[in-house]
Amino acid sequence: MPAEKRGLASIAKDAQKVCDAIAAVIGLEVEVVDKDLLRIAGTGKYRLRVGHSLEHEGVAYRQVLRTGQGTIVTRPGMEPICGLCPKYGSCDEKAELSAPIAVEDDVVGVIGLLCFDESQRERLLSRLESHQDFIEHMAGLLASKVREHALLEQERRAAQEVAALLDQMTDPVLAIDQRGKVIHCNVPAARLLNLPTRDGSSDGEREKHTAVSVEGLEFLDRVLKTRTGFDDKEMFLRFGGVEKPYLVSATPLASGGLIYGVMAVIRPLGELHRWAYNLTHAVKVFSLNDIIGESPAIQLVKEKALKVAGSKSSILIMGESGTGKELLARGIHNASPRADGPFVAVNCAAIPDTLLESELFGYEEGAFTGARKGGKPGKFELADGGTIFLDEIAEMSIHLQAKLLRVLEGWEVERVGGTRPRPVDVRLMSATNQDLAEKIACREFRGDLYFRLNVIPLRVPPLRDRAGDIPLLAMHFVRKHAALLGKEIERIDPDVSELLEIYEWPGNVRELENAIEYAVNLEGTSSIHERSLPETIRARASSLPKGSRDSGGIDDMEARLIVEALTRHGLSYRGKQEAARELGIGIATLYRKMARYGIPGIRGTNP
Repeated sequence: MPAEKRGLASIAKDAQKVCDAIAAVIGLEVEVVDKDLLRIAGTGKYRLRVGHSLEHEGVAYRQVLRTGQGTIVTRPGMEPICGLCPKYGSCDEKAELSAPIAVEDDVVGVIGLLCFDESQRERLLSRLESHQDFIEHMAGLLASKVREHALLEQERRAAQEVAALLDQMTDPVLAIDQRGKVIHCNVPAARLLNLPTRDGSSDGEREKHTAVSVEGLEFLDRVLKTRTGFDDKEMFLRFGGVEKPYLVSATPLASGGLIYGVMAVIRPLGELHRWAYNLTHAVKVFSLNDIIGESPAIQLVKEKALKVAGSKSSILIMGESGTGKELLARGIHNASPRADGPFVAVNCAAIPDTLLESELFGYEEGAFTGARKGGKPGKFELADGGTIFLDEIAEMSIHLQAKLLRVLEGWEVERVGGTRPRPVDVRLMSATNQDLAEKIACREFRGDLYFRLNVIPLRVPPLRDRAGDIPLLAMHFVRKHAALLGKEIERIDPDVSELLEIYEWPGNVRELENAIEYAVNLEGTSSIHERSLPETIRARASSLPKGSRDSGGIDDMEARLIVEALTRHGLSYRGKQEAARELGIGIATLYRKMARYGIPGIRGTNP
């Protein structure tokens, strides 16, 4: 035990109280000095000299400190022991009885009984033995106070070190006594309990933590009774009036073989789900700016999506297969305040109806044969704090539609086989390539659910309605797949570009990418040629009127359509914008094609 933790100076106030009590009881003066002969406490005239050093006059005390044995001086200033004292022969004391104050065989000070007149001397000497016993007991009392203070100081510093260590933990940690009172909590736990954190707070504010009781700690009695802890048990706890599921680990707190409380690590289950999801679903962050296209149709969708990204309202994305509905949903999520949360996508058409319920809502242990021990969280729980995207929502059965509607009404999910609802904070986005109004008329889709889903409708245009974006998309896919395959392909042959623009693309952007990937695989030059395209697209060329391609028929047709649009809308910038919108191309593409075909800026020109 370090000397600074057991010094008499640490109990100066207690030492003074002991001196005052002794003086009042036995009528003698008392003083206490430490091992450096510094007066710590005293009565009578020595009270005024507390803090003074006895280095030059405390020769008897020096012997006690050296030998660890008490002394009795019946004739101060006359006995041999007083020979080195400057008051030798002129001491004002009449008698002195002293005893060592020892802590673990280390003499840390001396307590002395002092007589300044003959009556006090007579009183001391007449009952010398009883006074010796008494002073030794008082020395023992002071020694115990020193030990007690040292232990408390040691515990305080250890507690500070532990608290500092616990505060570095991101999980809430609570120390709870047998009554359910908090005896310690780290900063995350203080936030969970809505208490002042330790950061910059006073000791008094820290003590407020101990006044808090925590509700719903059923595990407390269990640990106290069994004297054993547990790891990672899912249970519901109530903090701030809100009951949520948590993953709890607990261990008993013991001292001297007695259990006096429980240390619990409490991790919000939703945060663990998000952490696990982000760990296992790390994907490139996709933004709305990554949606390629200059056509008015796609620009309008992107602008609307950006406006509604900050909302929590449900979004229904409609469009043909392959138009990029999930990419649009991801872009909205990443532009929203929930961007740091998970984006959980579920294809309702790809999961059998018998499994979709447990996939969406999770299940409890023993809910069905083969159910995983401990149960399993559903996609809604995994999406807590983020977004859930239900693709092909029209394929969901009426039975599950009713359960989904119940979730949307209360934002709570109940696991299969469970009895306790779990609150979730998610934004719902769904998508379909079917006409939900028609399915409602056929009683294949619930109208009440439709209105819950269709708060914000977004429609992704098919590729045929944004033909001007085809060259941009095609070149993007060329670069992407050329890089993946280690090929140096830098352009697309003009004839191929024309063919891509007149093809109908029933599979939309997905089909276009597949076609380009096919061509990149087959192409052996630095340019994509017609011979490398899939047969279905090359067949489109052969279906054109005989000679149309050789005679420049496609160019003539496109040029004629541009001129007709410009004639209707005019050659002003606004007119060109309207013409581009009608043609389904961007204004930049229009200018490029006008230059290509040599279309002059004269109203009525008709090449």
